[in-house]
Amino acid sequence: MWGRILIFSCVLPWPMAGAAPWIQEEGVWYTRAALVSETVEGLNGYRADAYLEYGLSDEWTVTLKGEAVRYTGVDGFDSRGWRATARRLLYNSNRLKVSGEAGLLQGSAIGGRNGCDRLGAEARMGVSWSSRPRRHPYFLYAEGVGRFHGDCQRRRLEAGYGFSPYPSIWTITQLWIERGATDAPSDKIQTEIVWNAERLDYSIGVRREVGNAFVEEGVFVSIARTF
Repeated sequence: MWGRILIFSCVLPWPMAGAAPWIQEEGVWYTRAALVSETVEGLNGYRADAYLEYGLSDEWTVTLKGEAVRYTGVDGFDSRGWRATARRLLYNSNRLKVSGEAGLLQGSAIGGRNGCDRLGAEARMGVSWSSRPRRHPYFLYAEGVGRFHGDCQRRRLEAGYGFSPYPSIWTITQLWIERGATDAPSDKIQTEIVWNAERLDYSIGVRREVGNAFVEEGVFVSIARTF
């Protein structure tokens, strides 16, 4: 039982894709919902995620995220959480963008257990590079993240690469490296295929813990819309 407690303390916060250095245009909404089927050390669980962005201006975007997880066959680890932030564009060129972001978060589904589930603050600094040639556009981004819950602190590096091999089709790979509190060390990688349809974006992907401290993997589907 104590082994399971330690495992779940490490792996509960899935870093769902849903924050990057880009700014939404003024008056534009972006919404995304995802469902994950995951396995942690042989135990099965389901995670639901909802994410929203709104462009206040050409320089400011606000975000809101809610997440909940439920595991079958084990008690005491179901959790939920939320995060609300404001993102500011700090530098903008034709391809290169730099942004800063700050806000509040709460809940072990996002912040983590062992004290990190209390109300806390999050700060981000990110940079992105995008290119749209006539064929095969691509993008790269990286963000440094700090999360602070009193005496429980975490640091995270997030990075991603997207490439469009065919019109309306993208492959996106993301990496999260987290350190800080005793139960924080985790390295995760996610790969997905995205189809940009006329009104909705559909994606399917896989995630894995690659830090070798424990076994964790998941499969997810999501839909997104900008309007």
